Formats: sequence, structure tokens, C-alpha cells
Amino acid sequence: MLLSSLMSGNSKPKEDPNANPHPDYAPSWGYATESGERVSVAGSQSIAAAYRAKNIISDDVAKMPFQVMRKTGRNIEQVQPDAVTRNMAYLLEVSPNAWGWTPFQLKKAAIEWLLFYGNAYIWSPVVGPRQLLILPASRTYPVFDTDGDLWYRHTFSNGVVQYIPAVEILQLLINPDDTGFVGRGVITFARETFGRRLAATKTQSKLYAQGMLPAAYVQMEGELSAEARKKVRGAYEEQMGGGSENAYRLAVFDKRITKFEPINIQLKDAQFLESIDATDRDVCNFFGLPEHMLNRGKEAYNSNEQKYIEYLVGTLDAFLVPWEQGARIRWLSAAEQANTYFRFIRESLLRMDTKARNDAMAVAIQNGMMTPNEGREKNDMSASDDPNADRLFMASNIQPIGESQNSQINVEVPARRER
Repeated sequence: MLLSSLMSGNSKPKEDPNANPHPDYAPSWGYATESGERVSVAGSQSIAAAYRAKNIISDDVAKMPFQVMRKTGRNIEQVQPDAVTRNMAYLLEVSPNAWGWTPFQLKKAAIEWLLFYGNAYIWSPVVGPRQLLILPASRTYPVFDTDGDLWYRHTFSNGVVQYIPAVEILQLLINPDDTGFVGRGVITFARETFGRRLAATKTQSKLYAQGMLPAAYVQMEGELSAEARKKVRGAYEEQMGGGSENAYRLAVFDKRITKFEPINIQLKDAQFLESIDATDRDVCNFFGLPEHMLNRGKEAYNSNEQKYIEYLVGTLDAFLVPWEQGARIRWLSAAEQANTYFRFIRESLLRMDTKARNDAMAVAIQNGMMTPNEGREKNDMSASDDPNADRLFMASNIQPIGESQNSQINVEVPARRER
């Protein structure tokens, strides 16, 4: 399937160069940094802390169910997937496109583009079957025409440049620029931190490649030409270098070398390891992750649920809320927007042990917040045939506020409406 064939056939708009925002994406060869290392999107993911942080955030969002909800009066129900109409519930819960992607793939890809480029573009073409497609942020840019209308200029893999109307694109962004139309990825702000970490890794690698060989200077009799100096240096490195196999070998010199002195700068004395640790801590802060989630630092002794709530509110909600709001605008008609909305099921992230989960469910059932059958459904258990399993229950000693203790309240609990 050629993506360019899904274009709606709109005429090419006349761009207004003065109104177009300018994305600040890392060039393919990378940002230059003070450490001397170039930091690219691909290179930054070779840093263990950055790679792990990227996967934690994108995997957690991807694992979270994304559902379509509809409110009718006081009744709220989940919209069920329909394979015939390929409604939005089907795209978000079964398969988002004709390629057979899973919802996990769609959400993970969007978040990864968002983290490193600051923008994620999800295209819902009006031509062909309804589907959701990820457009690479490195080849997609928002532009304005001379009438002030927003378009998205995308370069397809075959080199064809097309303009997609804004109504077909859901753009997610983080760290918006001063125009508000273009986001900036983590790498834009963390380039120096990433550069220091890459440089530290390279220094470690060179140290091992030289077999822990120290830097040194050699003094010889007479004057040496550039070629002679090169030969002396090469002879020494040949005998003492070559990786760990040559570590701690004995150096033997002839009488032409009058002085040999190693330059012993110990890594610990230079606080080398401490600087690496501080850099990894900075990486955690840039991604908004607590250190213990990256197998660093000391884990707090609060409950697992509390830790996940802090992580959910402090980090993930910044990705989830804009997606929920943007989907309502772009993926629903004006009539649907009045009573239909999208919701990430955040409770799926708050993993509890079996006892805590059952205790929380028991409280909800005993206080009329859910029926026994709804509790069974959450545990992937078949519904009970007992009619009472679809009713709400509440303790008999509960009475409305303001009623006298002596008054007798007879409340008939209505049957739970079939879902």
C-alpha cells in the first residue's frame, strides 16, 4: 500500500514562508557539543539510561488501554469495536491500520517520535478504509498557506512531497516553541548531557582498548624527525596496546631512550566515575523518571501503587492528557464531541498484589460503586447467572445526610441496567 495513494486530492496550497514555524530537529549527523561528541537521535539511544527511559515511557503508554467512552444522560458506557465500520474503538483496541499493526505498536511509535523529536503525527486519511498511520516526524512539518490555513507538508519515502489538511492530522507535541505549533524533543535540551555521557563511554572504551596503558612521554637522544617520532610511538603502542590481552605487559627499551615517564592520572582521582553517575542522574531528570526505575539510586519504601501514582501524575499524564483532548477534536465529528470522549485506562498501570486488588474491589462492591459481575469482568471471569450479581449493594446502616438517626429509611436498590 502506497501511503501517497491515500491523499484526498486537495490542490497544493500556496505556502506563506513568513508564517511557517521552523522545527528544531537534530540533524542526521547530530548536534555539535562542548564535549566534542556529536549527538544524534540514534547515537543518544546508545546511552543506557536514555535507552531505558525511552522504553519505559513508551511501553507504559502503549500497554495502557485507550478506549472510546459515550455519555448518554447519566449513563456512561464504553463504545465497542466494530470491524465492519472500523470505528475508532476498533482502531484503538483491535488494529489501527491495514498493515495489521497492533494498538501497542501505534502508541509506542507515537511516543518515541514525541520524545526525541518533540512531535508525533497520526494521520487519519479520508480515502480508503478508516485507519490511523504514523508519519515520521523527521519528514513532516506544519505549514500555513496565504489564507492562514494550517497544512502538514510530508515527504513520502518515494520522495513525493504532499500537503495534508490539518483536519486529517492529530499532532502531539511536547516542549512547544514560541509559535506553539512545533514541539522540541528531549535531545534539544539534553544534548550537552548526552554529549558528556557519550564522551565518557568513549574514554572508557579507549582505556580498555589500550590495555589500561597509561599516557606517557619518552625522551630520546638527539633530534627526531616527524617520521621517526611516529615510528617510536607506533612501536610502543604495538607492544603495549591492543586491548586487554596486552594489559600489564612489560615494556623493554634500548639505550636510545633516555627517559620514560607515565602520566598517571587515576580515573578515581579525576572523579571520572562520579561524573558519569551525575550525568546519568541528569538523564533521569530530563526524561522525568525517578532513578530507581532505571535501576539507579535507592528505592523508597512506599507502596508500589503510590510510586506508580507519582510517576503517572508527574510524567505520563503530560503525554496522555493532550492525546485524549486532541483525539476528541480530530477523530470525532462536532456532533459526537458533545457526548463522546477518549480515555486512557490509567488503573491498568497501578498494579497491585492479589490481596490489595481484591480488597479494593470488595470495598467498591460493598459501597455500591460496582456490581459483583462488574468485579468479575475486571478479573476476566465469566459473569454469574445469579440476578443479584447485577445489582448494586450498600451497607444497611447508611442513611442520607440530615436524616434523624431514629428515622427508618427503606431504600430499594435498583437493578443494574444491562450493559
